[in-house]
Amino acid sequence: MKKQEDFNLKARDDRFFRAAYTVLSHYRIKKRPNPENGFAVFDIRGGTSDYVVRIHPEWAAPPQCSCPDAENRARDNARGYCKHIIAVLLSEKEFSCQLLEAFL
Repeated sequence: MKKQEDFNLKARDDRFFRAAYTVLSHYRIKKRPNPENGFAVFDIRGGTSDYVVRIHPEWAAPPQCSCPDAENRARDNARGYCKHIIAVLLSEKEFSCQLLEAFL
């Protein structure tokens, strides 16, 4: 397993570009009206499958996504930030500060 400081910059940057181009321009991001267990919950639709992104407003837990990339490659190569998480953080001003974690 990679140490956190050894994460892959190219993998992180690729996810940012995919989030900005594909997810934000072609997918639908819908925030659920009620938080679940303290998390703001977003439904992501428009790709090959639908996914759920969870963001803790107090930054008490890392963002989570139900996609396979967040569970596997993104965890090891981009600190867990898949394109869906990045897209939600880019589109929701109140959570955008949490993008800093991807760069620290």
